[in-house]
Amino acid sequence: MTEDTKPTIVLLHGLRGTHQGMSAVARGLEVRGYNVLTPDLPGSGDEADISNKDLNAYVEWLHEYISKIPHKPYIIGHSMGSIIVSHYLEKYPDDVRKKVVLLSPIFRTRAGQKNSNFMYAFTSGALHILPKRPRYKLMKSKLVSFCISHYLTVDRKQQKQIDQLHYLYSGRFASADSLLVDIEIAMKSQTKTPTNKQVLYVIGDKDRLTKAVLAHSIAAEQGAQFMELVGTGHLLNYERPTVVADVIDEFIQN
Repeated sequence: MTEDTKPTIVLLHGLRGTHQGMSAVARGLEVRGYNVLTPDLPGSGDEADISNKDLNAYVEWLHEYISKIPHKPYIIGHSMGSIIVSHYLEKYPDDVRKKVVLLSPIFRTRAGQKNSNFMYAFTSGALHILPKRPRYKLMKSKLVSFCISHYLTVDRKQQKQIDQLHYLYSGRFASADSLLVDIEIAMKSQTKTPTNKQVLYVIGDKDRLTKAVLAHSIAAEQGAQFMELVGTGHLLNYERPTVVADVIDEFIQN
């Protein structure tokens, strides 16, 4: 099978991430015969930021990115990436193939959304008290990175390695203001229902951002498939990359 005939997968990372954080999942898919594209989101890693960045700007960026791919790809999003993918599919459903995988999707109850909105307002307000340079340094700091990785993972046997990877890959954002836009998207928006698609939700049973029971209920309401990974949290890309690649491959093949 040549590079041109391999099925292509576009794999989007989440908040504070870069393509490097998805590299283990990407390698797992590549050895299974896929051509995997893992772009950095605008303002992350090596990708230049975009002006007037918001969720719709991400949608248009993704549409432009995928329009340059010769053959229709599969699309997969993790965490905030699943929010972007689901909103993108609402506007451009014909850009990609029928099967869609959303890893660690962001779902909240009505009360949970109100709480998340409050937490965003509090976080944003607290950060804006600081001048820009100290704010940027704090948001990039090892302390903040380690607190986040500890909160989002549950596999303590891998914790030290995950802390190191998360710090290495999660601090490459264009500016504090750019990251605050991403935080707003992640905390004030949710993963939407991709219509006319075969959808698989993959979530850790100990995910602290989306309760697995809520994701399972939403999947059942939507007629989507659901896979719960035992003993994992939100960062499936670090905790179980090989298992995630297996699950994606099986879903696509079947």
